[in-house]
Amino acid sequence: MVELLTQLEIPIVAFQESYFYDIHRARCTGALHFRNQGSRNDWVWVQAGSEEMYGALRGCLPAKLVALFKIRDYTCENAVRWVATLRMLSAVNSGFPLDIHGLVTVQMWENAREFTIVDVGTIHGLAHLIPEGERRWLVTSRINLRTFNEVYKGIGIWGGEGRLAVHAYPGTRVALP
Repeated sequence: MVELLTQLEIPIVAFQESYFYDIHRARCTGALHFRNQGSRNDWVWVQAGSEEMYGALRGCLPAKLVALFKIRDYTCENAVRWVATLRMLSAVNSGFPLDIHGLVTVQMWENAREFTIVDVGTIHGLAHLIPEGERRWLVTSRINLRTFNEVYKGIGIWGGEGRLAVHAYPGTRVALP
């Protein structure tokens, strides 16, 4: 059985308060309207490689959510998998900031498949990007302190031990321990 979801709730360790969590709510409505407006398919950070990959992005790449699914396999002890369909971006300049503006630039993959399917556990939070042309974006350093510290200061707060699992539920709130 497959269930289409519209929201992914991702618990993120709060900045400078390791005992508290913020919830990033990644929305994905596909072609459906969100709150009587156009569709909403958020940008997220995806663990796409080891920390040594993609320069300042440290193994993570931004991607646009296309669809969220909960898949239940009744033939295998009711196993449940949560997966996301994404449009991945690639890092320009190997993920290092460009001299002209000091920001990391990403772009649509040129020779890759249109969509990528990943386990939602590889999604680390919301990504904030500034459009720079039709198929290129800048990774902003001003939207939140977490992105600034991870990408531009190299503090390394993505992933790691103690990271909570990602939960995907249609419209419900995640209860944290």
